[in-house]
Amino acid sequence: MKKRAWLIAGLGVVLALVYAQLPRPQAENLLQNPSGQALLEVYQRIQQDYLEPLPREKLNALLEGAIGGMVSALKDPFTSYSPPQRASLRQEDLRGEFFGIGATLSPANPDGTGAKIEGVMKGLPAQRAGMRAGDVILEVDGEDVTGLPLQEVVARIRGREGTKVTIKVRREGTPAPLVFELVREKVEIISVSTGKIGDIGYIALETFGNFKVEDQLKRAIEDLKAQGMKKLIFDLRDNAGGLLDQGCAVASAFLREGPIVYTRTRNLTRVWCEASGRPLWDGPMVVLVNGNSASASEIVAGALQDYGRAKVIGERTFGKGVGQTPYTLANGGELTLVTFEWLTPKRRAINKEGLKPDIEVK
Repeated sequence: MKKRAWLIAGLGVVLALVYAQLPRPQAENLLQNPSGQALLEVYQRIQQDYLEPLPREKLNALLEGAIGGMVSALKDPFTSYSPPQRASLRQEDLRGEFFGIGATLSPANPDGTGAKIEGVMKGLPAQRAGMRAGDVILEVDGEDVTGLPLQEVVARIRGREGTKVTIKVRREGTPAPLVFELVREKVEIISVSTGKIGDIGYIALETFGNFKVEDQLKRAIEDLKAQGMKKLIFDLRDNAGGLLDQGCAVASAFLREGPIVYTRTRNLTRVWCEASGRPLWDGPMVVLVNGNSASASEIVAGALQDYGRAKVIGERTFGKGVGQTPYTLANGGELTLVTFEWLTPKRRAINKEGLKPDIEVK
Protein backbone atom coordinates (compact mmCIF):
# COMPACT_ATOMS: atom_id res chain seq x y z
CA MET A 1 0.00 0.00 0.00
CA LYS A 2 2.84 2.34 0.90
CA LYS A 3 4.56 1.56 -2.39
CA ARG A 4 1.39 2.31 -4.35
CA ALA A 5 1.00 5.61 -2.51
CA TRP A 6 4.63 6.46 -3.33
CA LEU A 7 4.03 5.67 -7.01
CA ILE A 8 0.94 7.88 -7.08
CA ALA A 9 2.90 10.68 -5.41
CA GLY A 10 5.68 10.28 -7.95
CA LEU A 11 3.22 10.36 -10.81
CA GLY A 12 1.76 13.50 -9.32
CA VAL A 13 5.14 15.19 -9.71
CA VAL A 14 5.40 14.00 -13.32
CA LEU A 15 1.87 15.22 -14.06
CA ALA A 16 2.69 18.61 -12.58
CA LEU A 17 5.69 18.82 -14.91
CA VAL A 18 3.51 17.86 -17.88
CA TYR A 19 1.08 20.67 -17.08
CA ALA A 20 3.98 23.09 -16.63
CA GLN A 21 5.58 22.26 -20.00
CA LEU A 22 2.54 21.79 -22.26
CA PRO A 23 -0.35 24.11 -23.10
CA ARG A 24 -3.34 23.00 -21.03
CA PRO A 25 -5.38 21.44 -23.92
CA GLN A 26 -2.42 19.28 -25.05
CA ALA A 27 -1.63 18.26 -21.47
CA GLU A 28 -5.23 17.22 -20.87
CA ASN A 29 -5.34 15.27 -24.14
CA LEU A 30 -2.21 13.37 -23.13
CA LEU A 31 -3.44 12.61 -19.63
CA GLN A 32 -6.93 11.55 -20.75
CA ASN A 33 -5.44 9.05 -23.19
CA PRO A 34 -4.73 5.64 -21.55
CA SER A 35 -1.53 5.31 -23.58
CA GLY A 36 -0.40 8.74 -22.42
CA GLN A 37 -1.05 7.73 -18.83
CA ALA A 38 0.81 4.46 -19.41
CA LEU A 39 3.82 6.32 -20.82
CA LEU A 40 4.13 8.40 -17.68
CA GLU A 41 3.61 5.38 -15.43
CA VAL A 42 6.29 3.34 -17.24
CA TYR A 43 8.77 6.17 -16.81
CA GLN A 44 7.92 6.49 -13.12
CA ARG A 45 8.14 2.69 -12.57
CA ILE A 46 11.59 2.55 -14.16
CA GLN A 47 12.80 5.55 -12.22
CA GLN A 48 11.53 4.17 -8.92
CA ASP A 49 11.70 0.37 -9.14
CA TYR A 50 14.43 -0.64 -11.61
CA LEU A 51 17.01 -2.88 -9.91
CA GLU A 52 19.84 -0.35 -10.13
CA PRO A 53 19.32 3.40 -9.69
CA LEU A 54 19.65 5.12 -13.04
CA PRO A 55 21.77 8.25 -13.48
CA ARG A 56 20.22 11.34 -15.03
CA GLU A 57 21.94 10.61 -18.37
CA LYS A 58 20.24 7.21 -18.58
CA LEU A 59 16.84 8.64 -17.65
CA ASN A 60 17.28 11.26 -20.36
CA ALA A 61 18.14 8.49 -22.81
CA LEU A 62 14.86 6.73 -21.92
CA LEU A 63 12.90 9.87 -22.75
CA GLU A 64 14.91 10.37 -25.96
CA GLY A 65 13.94 6.83 -26.92
CA ALA A 66 10.28 7.56 -26.25
CA ILE A 67 10.43 10.67 -28.44
CA GLY A 68 12.18 8.77 -31.21
CA GLY A 69 9.65 5.94 -31.00
CA MET A 70 6.74 8.36 -31.24
CA VAL A 71 8.18 9.96 -34.37
CA SER A 72 9.05 6.58 -35.91
CA ALA A 73 5.47 5.40 -35.40
CA LEU A 74 4.34 8.01 -37.96
CA LYS A 75 6.22 5.99 -40.61
CA ASP A 76 6.91 9.25 -42.43
CA PRO A 77 10.41 9.29 -43.96
CA PHE A 78 10.51 13.09 -43.88
CA THR A 79 9.53 13.59 -40.23
CA SER A 80 12.41 13.13 -37.80
CA TYR A 81 13.74 13.88 -34.35
CA SER A 82 17.30 15.11 -33.82
CA PRO A 83 18.78 14.89 -30.32
CA PRO A 84 20.49 18.05 -29.02
CA GLN A 85 23.98 17.35 -30.36
CA ARG A 86 22.76 16.53 -33.86
CA ALA A 87 20.41 19.52 -33.83
CA SER A 88 23.37 21.78 -33.05
CA LEU A 89 25.27 20.41 -36.06
CA ARG A 90 22.23 21.03 -38.25
CA GLN A 91 22.15 24.68 -37.20
CA GLU A 92 25.82 25.04 -38.19
CA ASP A 93 25.10 23.45 -41.56
CA LEU A 94 22.16 25.81 -42.14
CA ARG A 95 24.44 28.79 -41.55
CA GLY A 96 26.70 27.43 -44.27
CA GLU A 97 29.82 27.65 -42.15
CA PHE A 98 31.37 26.12 -39.05
CA PHE A 99 34.76 25.73 -37.38
CA GLY A 100 36.51 22.48 -38.20
CA ILE A 101 39.33 20.92 -40.19
CA GLY A 102 37.99 21.12 -43.75
CA ALA A 103 37.34 17.45 -44.48
CA THR A 104 34.23 15.65 -45.72
CA LEU A 105 33.44 12.45 -43.84
CA SER A 106 31.36 9.33 -44.42
CA PRO A 107 30.65 6.30 -42.21
CA ALA A 108 33.55 3.86 -41.95
CA ASN A 109 31.29 0.91 -41.09
CA PRO A 110 28.19 -0.60 -42.76
CA ASP A 111 26.04 0.25 -39.71
CA GLY A 112 26.71 3.98 -40.09
CA THR A 113 29.30 4.23 -37.33
CA GLY A 114 32.86 5.45 -37.44
CA ALA A 115 34.25 7.95 -39.92
CA LYS A 116 36.54 7.99 -42.91
CA ILE A 117 37.71 10.92 -44.96
CA GLU A 118 36.07 11.30 -48.37
CA GLY A 119 37.97 14.42 -49.32
CA VAL A 120 39.88 17.41 -47.98
CA MET A 121 39.28 21.06 -48.86
CA LYS A 122 42.09 23.01 -50.45
CA GLY A 123 43.96 25.33 -48.12
CA LEU A 124 42.26 24.17 -44.92
CA PRO A 125 43.83 22.37 -41.92
CA ALA A 126 43.22 18.77 -43.01
CA GLN A 127 44.79 19.33 -46.43
CA ARG A 128 47.72 21.34 -45.06
CA ALA A 129 48.46 18.66 -42.46
CA GLY A 130 48.57 15.90 -45.09
CA MET A 131 45.33 14.05 -44.36
CA ARG A 132 43.98 12.11 -47.35
CA ALA A 133 40.81 10.62 -48.74
CA GLY A 134 40.50 7.06 -47.42
CA ASP A 135 42.02 7.77 -44.01
CA VAL A 136 39.93 6.04 -41.33
CA ILE A 137 39.58 8.03 -38.11
CA LEU A 138 40.47 5.96 -35.03
CA GLU A 139 40.62 8.55 -32.24
CA VAL A 140 39.68 12.17 -31.62
CA ASP A 141 41.54 13.82 -28.73
CA GLY A 142 42.63 10.41 -27.46
CA GLU A 143 39.17 8.82 -27.40
CA ASP A 144 38.19 5.86 -29.59
CA VAL A 145 35.49 6.88 -32.09
CA THR A 146 35.39 3.79 -34.29
CA GLY A 147 32.04 2.67 -32.87
CA LEU A 148 30.36 6.06 -32.55
CA PRO A 149 27.65 7.31 -34.93
CA LEU A 150 29.11 9.49 -37.69
CA GLN A 151 27.34 12.63 -36.43
CA GLU A 152 28.94 12.22 -33.02
CA VAL A 153 32.39 11.93 -34.60
CA VAL A 154 31.68 15.10 -36.59
CA ALA A 155 30.59 16.89 -33.41
CA ARG A 156 33.86 15.98 -31.70
CA ILE A 157 35.95 17.24 -34.60
CA ARG A 158 34.14 20.56 -34.85
CA GLY A 159 34.58 23.14 -32.13
CA ARG A 160 35.52 26.73 -31.39
CA GLU A 161 37.70 28.70 -33.79
CA GLY A 162 41.39 28.52 -32.95
CA THR A 163 41.14 25.47 -30.67
CA LYS A 164 43.22 22.34 -31.23
CA VAL A 165 42.01 18.85 -32.08
CA THR A 166 44.18 15.72 -32.30
CA ILE A 167 43.10 13.02 -34.73
CA LYS A 168 44.57 9.53 -35.11
CA VAL A 169 43.93 7.76 -38.43
CA ARG A 170 44.61 4.45 -40.10
CA ARG A 171 45.95 4.76 -43.65
CA GLU A 172 46.05 1.89 -46.09
CA GLY A 173 49.62 0.81 -46.79
CA THR A 174 50.97 2.50 -43.65
CA PRO A 175 51.75 0.03 -40.84
CA ALA A 176 51.38 2.40 -37.88
CA PRO A 177 48.55 4.87 -37.23
CA LEU A 178 49.19 8.51 -38.09
CA VAL A 179 48.49 11.33 -35.64
CA PHE A 180 47.60 14.86 -36.73
CA GLU A 181 47.28 17.91 -34.49
CA LEU A 182 45.16 20.57 -36.17
CA VAL A 183 43.77 23.99 -35.30
CA ARG A 184 40.11 24.52 -36.14
CA GLU A 185 39.35 27.19 -38.75
CA LYS A 186 36.22 28.56 -40.37
CA VAL A 187 34.93 26.23 -43.08
CA GLU A 188 32.42 27.52 -45.62
CA ILE A 189 30.15 24.99 -47.29
CA ILE A 190 30.54 25.41 -51.05
CA SER A 191 27.27 24.57 -52.81
CA VAL A 192 28.00 25.86 -56.33
CA SER A 193 30.51 24.83 -58.99
CA THR A 194 30.90 26.36 -62.44
CA GLY A 195 32.43 25.84 -65.85
CA LYS A 196 32.32 27.31 -69.35
CA ILE A 197 32.76 26.06 -72.90
CA GLY A 198 32.67 28.77 -75.54
CA ASP A 199 29.74 31.02 -74.70
CA ILE A 200 27.89 28.28 -72.77
CA GLY A 201 28.07 28.61 -69.01
CA TYR A 202 27.57 25.69 -66.63
CA ILE A 203 26.43 25.92 -63.00
CA ALA A 204 25.96 22.85 -60.80
CA LEU A 205 24.10 23.36 -57.54
CA GLU A 206 24.78 20.57 -55.04
CA THR A 207 22.34 21.53 -52.29
CA PHE A 208 19.81 24.10 -51.09
CA GLY A 209 20.67 23.16 -47.52
CA ASN A 210 22.17 26.40 -46.19
CA PHE A 211 21.59 30.13 -46.21
CA LYS A 212 24.62 30.87 -48.42
CA VAL A 213 23.25 29.21 -51.56
CA GLU A 214 21.62 32.38 -52.92
CA ASP A 215 24.80 34.46 -52.58
CA GLN A 216 27.01 31.75 -54.06
CA LEU A 217 24.69 31.40 -57.06
CA LYS A 218 24.68 35.17 -57.57
CA ARG A 219 28.50 35.27 -57.62
CA ALA A 220 28.62 32.34 -60.04
CA ILE A 221 26.21 33.98 -62.49
CA GLU A 222 28.02 37.32 -62.33
CA ASP A 223 31.40 35.65 -62.93
CA LEU A 224 30.11 33.72 -65.96
CA LYS A 225 28.42 36.81 -67.41
CA ALA A 226 31.72 38.69 -67.06
CA GLN A 227 33.35 35.87 -69.05
CA GLY A 228 30.87 36.31 -71.91
CA MET A 229 28.24 33.67 -71.14
CA LYS A 230 25.35 33.71 -73.65
CA LYS A 231 23.59 30.44 -72.68
CA LEU A 232 23.34 28.54 -69.41
CA ILE A 233 23.18 24.90 -68.38
CA PHE A 234 21.82 24.71 -64.82
CA ASP A 235 22.52 21.32 -63.26
CA LEU A 236 20.29 20.09 -60.43
CA ARG A 237 21.11 16.40 -60.80
CA ASP A 238 21.65 14.61 -57.49
CA ASN A 239 20.56 17.74 -55.60
CA ALA A 240 18.29 16.45 -52.82
CA GLY A 241 16.98 19.90 -51.91
CA GLY A 242 17.10 21.79 -48.65
CA LEU A 243 15.58 25.11 -47.60
CA LEU A 244 12.36 26.30 -49.21
CA ASP A 245 13.39 29.96 -49.09
CA GLN A 246 16.63 29.16 -50.92
CA GLY A 247 14.61 27.33 -53.58
CA CYS A 248 12.50 30.46 -53.99
CA ALA A 249 15.58 32.67 -54.22
CA VAL A 250 17.19 30.44 -56.84
CA ALA A 251 14.05 30.27 -58.99
CA SER A 252 13.67 34.05 -58.66
CA ALA A 253 17.16 34.45 -60.15
CA PHE A 254 15.71 33.28 -63.48
CA LEU A 255 12.12 34.62 -63.42
CA ARG A 256 10.71 38.12 -63.89
CA GLU A 257 7.36 37.73 -62.16
CA GLY A 258 4.71 35.42 -60.81
CA PRO A 259 4.26 32.89 -58.01
CA ILE A 260 7.08 30.39 -57.60
CA VAL A 261 5.45 27.93 -55.22
CA TYR A 262 2.17 27.41 -53.39
CA THR A 263 1.89 25.67 -50.04
CA ARG A 264 -1.07 23.62 -48.85
CA THR A 265 -1.53 23.05 -45.12
CA ARG A 266 -4.46 21.40 -43.32
CA ASN A 267 -6.61 24.49 -43.71
CA LEU A 268 -5.12 26.79 -46.33
CA THR A 269 -3.54 26.92 -49.79
CA ARG A 270 -1.59 30.09 -50.49
CA VAL A 271 1.26 31.60 -52.51
CA TRP A 272 4.40 31.05 -50.46
CA CYS A 273 6.75 33.19 -52.54
CA GLU A 274 6.87 35.14 -55.80
CA ALA A 275 9.62 36.20 -58.20
CA SER A 276 11.36 39.38 -57.07
CA GLY A 277 11.24 41.00 -60.52
CA ARG A 278 15.05 41.30 -60.62
CA PRO A 279 16.33 38.19 -62.41
CA LEU A 280 20.07 37.61 -62.43
CA TRP A 281 19.91 35.73 -65.74
CA ASP A 282 17.23 36.09 -68.40
CA GLY A 283 19.08 34.50 -71.31
CA PRO A 284 18.54 31.03 -72.81
CA MET A 285 18.93 28.14 -70.39
CA VAL A 286 18.17 24.48 -69.76
CA VAL A 287 17.84 22.60 -66.46
CA LEU A 288 19.28 19.12 -65.91
CA VAL A 289 17.54 16.75 -63.46
CA ASN A 290 17.56 13.07 -62.52
CA GLY A 291 15.86 10.71 -60.12
CA ASN A 292 17.81 12.16 -57.20
CA SER A 293 16.67 15.74 -57.84
CA ALA A 294 14.23 16.38 -55.01
CA SER A 295 12.40 18.96 -52.91
CA ALA A 296 13.78 22.46 -53.59
CA SER A 297 15.33 21.17 -56.83
CA GLU A 298 11.85 20.20 -57.98
CA ILE A 299 10.46 23.58 -56.88
CA VAL A 300 12.97 25.37 -59.11
CA ALA A 301 12.63 23.00 -62.07
CA GLY A 302 8.82 22.98 -61.74
CA ALA A 303 8.58 26.79 -61.72
CA LEU A 304 10.89 27.21 -64.71
CA GLN A 305 8.99 24.49 -66.56
CA ASP A 306 5.54 25.94 -65.79
CA TYR A 307 6.52 29.37 -67.09
CA GLY A 308 8.27 27.97 -70.16
CA ARG A 309 11.44 29.67 -68.97
CA ALA A 310 13.67 26.64 -69.50
CA LYS A 311 13.50 23.15 -70.91
CA VAL A 312 13.90 20.50 -68.23
CA ILE A 313 16.12 17.66 -69.45
CA GLY A 314 16.91 14.29 -67.90
CA GLU A 315 14.94 11.78 -65.82
CA ARG A 316 11.71 12.01 -63.85
CA THR A 317 12.56 13.62 -60.51
CA PHE A 318 12.29 12.08 -57.05
CA GLY A 319 8.87 13.39 -56.06
CA LYS A 320 9.34 15.00 -52.64
CA GLY A 321 6.44 17.42 -52.69
CA VAL A 322 6.07 17.97 -48.95
CA GLY A 323 7.87 20.34 -46.62
CA GLN A 324 8.84 20.29 -42.97
CA THR A 325 8.76 22.80 -40.15
CA PRO A 326 11.55 22.54 -37.54
CA TYR A 327 10.56 22.90 -33.89
CA THR A 328 13.24 23.46 -31.25
CA LEU A 329 12.33 21.44 -28.15
CA ALA A 330 12.88 22.09 -24.46
CA ASN A 331 15.84 19.68 -24.31
CA GLY A 332 17.66 21.39 -27.20
CA GLY A 333 16.62 18.70 -29.66
CA GLU A 334 14.67 19.39 -32.81
CA LEU A 335 11.48 17.93 -34.26
CA THR A 336 11.33 18.24 -38.04
CA LEU A 337 7.67 17.70 -38.87
CA VAL A 338 5.92 17.47 -42.25
CA THR A 339 3.38 20.31 -42.10
CA PHE A 340 2.65 21.23 -45.72
CA GLU A 341 2.57 20.11 -49.34
CA TRP A 342 3.96 22.39 -52.01
CA LEU A 343 2.55 22.95 -55.51
CA THR A 344 4.09 24.37 -58.69
CA PRO A 345 2.90 27.73 -60.12
CA LYS A 346 0.26 25.82 -62.11
CA ARG A 347 -0.69 24.07 -58.86
CA ARG A 348 0.68 20.72 -59.90
CA ALA A 349 1.19 18.31 -56.99
CA ILE A 350 4.30 16.21 -57.52
CA ASN A 351 4.58 14.33 -54.22
CA LYS A 352 5.51 10.69 -54.91
CA GLU A 353 5.09 11.42 -58.64
CA GLY A 354 8.00 13.68 -59.52
CA LEU A 355 8.36 16.09 -62.42
CA LYS A 356 8.36 14.70 -65.92
CA PRO A 357 11.15 16.36 -67.93
CA ASP A 358 10.42 18.06 -71.25
CA ILE A 359 13.14 15.95 -72.83
CA GLU A 360 13.81 12.54 -71.27
CA VAL A 361 17.42 11.41 -71.27
CA LYS A 362 18.61 8.36 -69.35
